[in-house]
Amino acid sequence: MVAVAHIGTAHRIRQAGPTAHGLSLWRRPAGILQGTRWLFTWLGLLSLAFSVPALLPMVTVSPLALLLAATSVLALVGSWVYGFLRQQVPFALEVVDAVALTAFALAGPVPSAAAPLIFAAAWLRTLYGSPWRSVARGVLYSAAVLAVTALWPTLSAHATLPDWTRQGGTLSIMLLIILVSGQLRSGLQAHDWAIERDKALTETGARLLGITDAAQIRALAWATATELGQCTPGLRVLKVVSTGDALQVETLTGDFATPPSTLPAAVLRTTGSDQAVQIVRPGPLNDAVGAALIWEGVPLTEQDQDAWLLVGAPKRIPEGTITSVRSLVNQVNLALRNSQSHHQLTAQALRDTLTGLDNRLSFTNQLGVQLARHNASGGLHVLFLDLDDFKDVNDQLGHRAGDAVLTEVAERLRHCTRPEDICARLGGDEFAVVLTGTTDAAAAAIAQRMVDSLAAPIVVNGRPCRVGASVGVATATPDIDLDEFVHQADVAMYAAKANGKGQVQLYQPGLLQNESTLVSFERQLGRAAGGGELVVHYQPIVSLTDLHCIGAEALVRWQHPERGLLRPAEFIGLAESTGAILGVGAFVLRRACTDAVTWPESRPGVPMTVQVNVSARELESDHFVESVLWCLADSGLPAERLVLELTETVVLESIAAVERLRTLVTHGVQIAIDDFGTGYSSLATLRSLPITVVKLDTSFVAGALSNPVDHTVVEAIVQMTAKLGISTIAEGVERLDQQELLARIGTDAAQGHLYCRAVPLPELRDWLAHMDRGHLR
Repeated sequence: MVAVAHIGTAHRIRQAGPTAHGLSLWRRPAGILQGTRWLFTWLGLLSLAFSVPALLPMVTVSPLALLLAATSVLALVGSWVYGFLRQQVPFALEVVDAVALTAFALAGPVPSAAAPLIFAAAWLRTLYGSPWRSVARGVLYSAAVLAVTALWPTLSAHATLPDWTRQGGTLSIMLLIILVSGQLRSGLQAHDWAIERDKALTETGARLLGITDAAQIRALAWATATELGQCTPGLRVLKVVSTGDALQVETLTGDFATPPSTLPAAVLRTTGSDQAVQIVRPGPLNDAVGAALIWEGVPLTEQDQDAWLLVGAPKRIPEGTITSVRSLVNQVNLALRNSQSHHQLTAQALRDTLTGLDNRLSFTNQLGVQLARHNASGGLHVLFLDLDDFKDVNDQLGHRAGDAVLTEVAERLRHCTRPEDICARLGGDEFAVVLTGTTDAAAAAIAQRMVDSLAAPIVVNGRPCRVGASVGVATATPDIDLDEFVHQADVAMYAAKANGKGQVQLYQPGLLQNESTLVSFERQLGRAAGGGELVVHYQPIVSLTDLHCIGAEALVRWQHPERGLLRPAEFIGLAESTGAILGVGAFVLRRACTDAVTWPESRPGVPMTVQVNVSARELESDHFVESVLWCLADSGLPAERLVLELTETVVLESIAAVERLRTLVTHGVQIAIDDFGTGYSSLATLRSLPITVVKLDTSFVAGALSNPVDHTVVEAIVQMTAKLGISTIAEGVERLDQQELLARIGTDAAQGHLYCRAVPLPELRDWLAHMDRGHLR
């Protein structure tokens, strides 16, 4: 914590205590103690009003009685109203009250005429001040009663003598009232302070939710600690940090005779691994205060060094205060832990967790900056690289081997480029490089260097793998926009693939028209949905609590008439760049809704859901919502069984897309975020969107057992989403130990080759039937 003055907090501290601002006799103030003072002020004023008529027999016959009555009434009214409005009673007012009560009693027909006023004054005044003031008040009021008794015979208008027994009773009741009222004041004050402490902690907790900067968290925490000190008279708080042989005082609050900068290390002694602390030598602390206090220590665990809060108060530290301090420390510890997780996730959101390269979002952002900077001067190139035959590596050796190949590819790309160049993994086996200050020939040479480097075998577990690469090169031209620039590199890369593996292709105007193979592929893709060539496979999603199938993800395949069955990685990128994705997405959505209606219940009364991927181009369509609702109505699938699956960047790039999703949610459709944690501002996504499902990225799942960072990320996401009521699904689960880890940390469901690969509908039905008979795979 650091000592930072917050104007808003300081203002709230002043308002928390007694103040004259805004008080009025005509409305009850906030706060239990102030409200009770207001009630007893009116009790006193009304008691005075009701007692005045009893003086009439005397004031009509005695000028002295009239003078005493008028003076005492005015003095008591002014004194009581002044004390309430100022919320404090100087000792001079106590003397005025005692003299006025004496005068009022002497103006009455009997000595006991002032008894109701004495009782009312005792109730009212004891709600102010300290216990010692209550003792002084008892002495003054007792003197007033005795003075009345002694002076009574000196007034000629008094025909009767004082009744000492009755006066003694008045005196006894008055002292009893002062004692009881003092206890009432202490209880009400403690209750008001407790409310203020709770209010401060609640407001701090709410503000901490929106802060991720550790310095701001500590500054807010110390401001709140100062505020808590305002609620306990005489409280002192110090934050100390161990430097080995001494305690460095970082900041403090409260009154100190000599504010210390350091304290001896022997002041405290820690016990246990949680750094619990005992104050064993309070002398240096008391010397700094200038008085002997009772001290307690609270450990600060979320610090780079051993640190503690030292809390001191006269006589004793109220239990509510030390509990509030511990609650504040717990809030701050949680906020600092969340801050650390947030910064880790934010850093990871701009990096590809597997290869360490920039990810798609970071690539797009940096390319936009470079495009704005170099558009006029030229020399800016984008290289799109796609691996050849990478699918064979995954199919034959598994995803772990595929990850090892991608990691090695990233390392070779770094060796082929300059430190200032931007290397990114866009997803799957697609990579991109941004070159600045290069000519077309130099860019082509770098691209060829990449191709040559990746032509060499990559050894995985002692087995050589050959992948190769095709590279497309695009050159920035004046006034080209970002989307067109990326599209040109993408088209050049597809042209390189169409020309054969291991090729480099520079984008040229008319390239698509000149490249008959690529043109043919695009045209075939555009007709695939309507020509019955697209098929939908389904990969089951299994609950980790009971291993029942709770749903399946719909994955499109293209049964190409010449190339055979193609996976999404081989044509979805082209579909998105050419707009064919709209037809593909519409087909998959209709097919998935129609098929899902026929699925059995995962458990009695629990129908299976179907998850359908949605692209950015689809969400941009003004007719997307109507299309989804029509598919549901036409198929008869209940809206709550449909889960639309999208990536974080797809949503964050379009406000209109967010509104369309909100509209669908109102109809019952569920929304899932895919590859969670790899995009930008994952926490903001959860707060701003009606998300019901989060899918953990395969890269995190694969590394959770061996990489502490991946394990921490997965655990943090699961815990965070559980508190928000969002379910989690882990993708890419291939081994039993991964399943056991995910189940142990609370992941709701999983999908992957451990259970079943993506299969056609008939095979899915067979798999479900086998599972019903007790066979998981």
